[in-house]
Amino acid sequence: MGLPDLNLVRAFVAIYETRSVTLAADRLGLTQPSLSHALARLRQAYDDRLFVRSAEGLVATSLARQLYE
Repeated sequence: MGLPDLNLVRAFVAIYETRSVTLAADRLGLTQPSLSHALARLRQAYDDRLFVRSAEGLVATSLARQLYE
């Protein structure tokens, strides 16, 4: 299954690279709530958390790492 739309691709990549929803939203010129909503859509589409919180920020799950590649 591919990513559902280009905006979700951009959101996913930004979150993956910044390890932060807030920093990713800033990078994309979006609000944090709108990026959180995009992440929720991605999580639902892939039935996976994709990112989990840690002391160092968001850490990608194995599925998220595969998608990023």
